[in-house]
Amino acid sequence: MGLLAWIQKQFGISINAKNENGQESAPAKAGQFKVLRIQPTPNPDAFQFILNGKVIEAGTRTFDSPDDVGNDPMAKALFDIFGMQSVFIKENFVTITKSNAVGWHTIMEKTGTAIEAYLHYYEKGDDAEDAKGDKDVHPVLEDFKKEDFFNYNNDRKTEVINALLDVAIRPALANDGGGINLLSVEDKTIKVHYQGACGSCPSSTTGTLQYIEQFLKEAIHPDVEVQAS
Repeated sequence: MGLLAWIQKQFGISINAKNENGQESAPAKAGQFKVLRIQPTPNPDAFQFILNGKVIEAGTRTFDSPDDVGNDPMAKALFDIFGMQSVFIKENFVTITKSNAVGWHTIMEKTGTAIEAYLHYYEKGDDAEDAKGDKDVHPVLEDFKKEDFFNYNNDRKTEVINALLDVAIRPALANDGGGINLLSVEDKTIKVHYQGACGSCPSSTTGTLQYIEQFLKEAIHPDVEVQAS
């Protein structure tokens, strides 16, 4: 039996829950979120829990350790589960990444229960300001000329790189339950941090990173280097 079928059998959580019109349920009110389905990501230690409505207004929220939870009730409940590694929230899903020292069969039910019991609607994310500009054609890029990039100040360089990531990289990572945060731009070195399923996925440190670096080399300059932490 496959893992998704096992999840459905064990916990009664639908893998492809749809309403009578063939669409996912309408957004739930705060405190009434339900897990519609659970789907794998390229990272075997990360699963996406798809909710029945939008859970965050803009941007993303990331909890990388118990030290990050603050007063967040869902994050607290999740990190009380042994083996929890990170929690990533975006749009209508929560991506859970566990330690490879524990199996999904030991924490899946507890994780789903904690999400449904404590998830609340987030008015904004950690990077909500950056997310406001997410469009097919990003306004920051309308007058961007790559030959001028190294003449920009750091704030302008950061805006351009975030816009490029918004347009070409973040949507694909979100489909796999992850994200990427721009940490800094230092001369020709661009430092990023993976979020969600991307955080501990082996491909993120090899193929994905190489793809991102190649894309930015072509979009900005052949000499740029991308480092992930």
